[in-house]
Amino acid sequence: MSVPALAACGNGSDTPGGEPAAASADTGAPQSGGSITFGVANETSGLDPTVSAAVGAAGASELAAIYDVVLRYDPEKKTYENGTAQELTHNADYTEWTLRLKPGITFSDGTAYDADAVRQSIERHRAPKSRSLARDYVQMIDQMTVVDPLTLRFSLVSAWTGFPYLLTTQAGFITSPTAVQKLGEKLNTNPAGAGAGPFVLDSYTPKDSIVLTRNPNYWDGPVYLESLKFVHFQGGALTYEAFRSGQIQAGFLREAAASHDAGEAEEPGYVATLGAGDLLAINSAEGHPGHDRRVRQALAAAIDPKVLSTRVYDGKAVPSSSPFPGGFPWGPGVPGTTYDLAKATSLVAAAKADGWDGRIELLASSAPLAVKWALTVEALLEQAGFQVDVRQVDPSALTTAIFVNREFDIAQSAFGIPSSDGAFVQLQENIGHDDNRFGFHDDAFSAALAEVQVAETDAERTAAYRKLATAWNDSVPGVATASINSRVIWVSNLHDVRPTSQVAVLFGKAWLSR
Repeated sequence: MSVPALAACGNGSDTPGGEPAAASADTGAPQSGGSITFGVANETSGLDPTVSAAVGAAGASELAAIYDVVLRYDPEKKTYENGTAQELTHNADYTEWTLRLKPGITFSDGTAYDADAVRQSIERHRAPKSRSLARDYVQMIDQMTVVDPLTLRFSLVSAWTGFPYLLTTQAGFITSPTAVQKLGEKLNTNPAGAGAGPFVLDSYTPKDSIVLTRNPNYWDGPVYLESLKFVHFQGGALTYEAFRSGQIQAGFLREAAASHDAGEAEEPGYVATLGAGDLLAINSAEGHPGHDRRVRQALAAAIDPKVLSTRVYDGKAVPSSSPFPGGFPWGPGVPGTTYDLAKATSLVAAAKADGWDGRIELLASSAPLAVKWALTVEALLEQAGFQVDVRQVDPSALTTAIFVNREFDIAQSAFGIPSSDGAFVQLQENIGHDDNRFGFHDDAFSAALAEVQVAETDAERTAAYRKLATAWNDSVPGVATASINSRVIWVSNLHDVRPTSQVAVLFGKAWLSR
């Protein structure tokens, strides 16, 4: 079976995932020249797709510029579009998918961008020692078979109707096998020749900037921008201030106040509402307080999302204890957990009676807004009888501590659950896989997630998500406190910036009018 142009490939449903926020008016034919500086929300941990978090807030836009994407998810049209793919087809039961690549594509080192290169690149994420954030969901691939130089067949462990989404993420940032072998660990800091994207690396200075220049041999025709520069500011307020002053021409705003203010100003760009965009992550693994379901339930009952919105975000957040965003296409109709201090206090007392000392460590970023967030959460939890030890780290170290090293009890984090097939991916990789990063296991939750994985119709998805929401409230894999309007903004004379999954944006055909 095949779906022309990959439209709704894998699900056939309308899935609102984002929308233009006052898009720039088209002023005619693209013009060549000019450069832009982009303010990222978080610094990437490197330029190797198996090392970088490679999400919109940290690394995905940078890596997509270097490596390109196999598929692009269009959140406005709610369809998948071909990148380096010619077509993607599936069998009747969604257990097998066949990818055919466009001919004539080469990496910037001159080697062929072919089916075996895609296979080897994805195998790097699947490797036993891989710490890739894509590892959990690429394990859903049982086998990859090279059919011919441009055709790769994916045989899945079980049916997955949303498989195309995988090829829009870091697993779809394909690396040159020759460059990987030549560069070794240097790939993470200087991926010379490793990508087939519209830009190539000029310089990478960790904690300072990433500078890319256009690829003169880009397979998809001319690249109009001369260069891209990615820089980081401590928090959304400073990023937006830099945008307003002309220091940067585009930026990612995740924090509620900055995103709200940019929306009020009708800045050109793109906005996506993400469920559990503000989250108290819980390490449920053995040896941590959160291994006890009562402690997790106490955390949920002790946190009041409205208090966080008022004290931290000046009332500009979207308080919600549901993991699903407003407008979720398969809305389960199940409210989130409820703030209940008496219940929280009782659950903490019961856990203490069984030997727990009541202590719990809260890991948070050292960014100014995060400090306020941590203090507010600490106060709410201590009202319920928790003894909270706050540990704050550099923002770039926070992601590694949570998602790679898993060194935390509870932490400031986000799932960022979108209104697309990415909802399943976010839940699967965070809390659904057997070796998931939060050590969470619950039979009812797992069963509901398995139903989401194979659902073909909107009705089937809605029913599965209803079960999932109910299991979330009972088992508490995390405490959602707000949906977040993640926003990418750009100047009015920048055109054809193309949003994709994970609130990343593609600059391959972007151009500046003058």
